[in-house]
Amino acid sequence: MTAARSRVREGAYTLVFMLAVTVVFISATSAMHLATKERIERNMRSHVQRSVLLAAGLAPPTGADEVGAAFAAAATEHATPDGTTYYVVAREGGGRAFVLLREGAGLWGAIGAAVGLDAALDGTMTGLSFTYQNETPGLGARIDEPWFVRQFAGKRGPFTTRAEGERTAPNEFDAITGATITSAAVRDLVNRAIADAPAVTAGAKD
Repeated sequence: MTAARSRVREGAYTLVFMLAVTVVFISATSAMHLATKERIERNMRSHVQRSVLLAAGLAPPTGADEVGAAFAAAATEHATPDGTTYYVVAREGGGRAFVLLREGAGLWGAIGAAVGLDAALDGTMTGLSFTYQNETPGLGARIDEPWFVRQFAGKRGPFTTRAEGERTAPNEFDAITGATITSAAVRDLVNRAIADAPAVTAGAKD
């Protein structure tokens, strides 16, 4: 009986110890989450605002406060009756851009992008910027590289892909070698935004 009670006691101590450790780690994790939540949300908001400005063809500053100020001065947020959000951005030198936030399915997960279109809505893009992506480093993740996004500014879609380094027509862009699925996802995302833009932005044309 003594040996059995000792084993029960040891088991109870182990259980209590594990429970205490769990409570401590959960409390620490929760405290860290609450302490950084506001900063994370602020950084995420700043990242989206910067992407919207880039898609409109503007050169935003780097600091979160500066980005917020530049965004407030140039962009206004609009929503359609079905809840779709888009932005009207004043461009340098006059004119406006419509920026739509769009999502597509990449190889490993969703790709989010800000698609900038000239206010004439003739398919001409003012720019493209990605808000999030989880593609393969060195392959699909290269969509974030400046050379890739620069291909779209000032070009008119809908777009088709060509092998990297082989684009010749104005509505073509270089796909990324070894990232066929990601390149096609970007093409489809951009082309859907171009097709949807007239209906989405109908209330902001005047």
